[in-house]
Amino acid sequence: MTSPVTHPDTKAAWKRRALRAEAQLQTLQQIRKTDHDVNRNIYARSAWQATCLTEIREALAKMDKDFPK
Repeated sequence: MTSPVTHPDTKAAWKRRALRAEAQLQTLQQIRKTDHDVNRNIYARSAWQATCLTEIREALAKMDKDFPK
């Protein structure tokens, strides 16, 4: 069985690691931004729908009062 070959930590290796870490960070930041935007849109739509439902209920209640049985 052979042991894995280890390479010394060179300046170039550290630079590659740093660049890879920066790329991963940018990817994660983009994912978080997209997730935040999606959640904001969901909450805005939910608020809009709740407002619409309230207005519909109020209109139906008014119609019910306006038309005697």
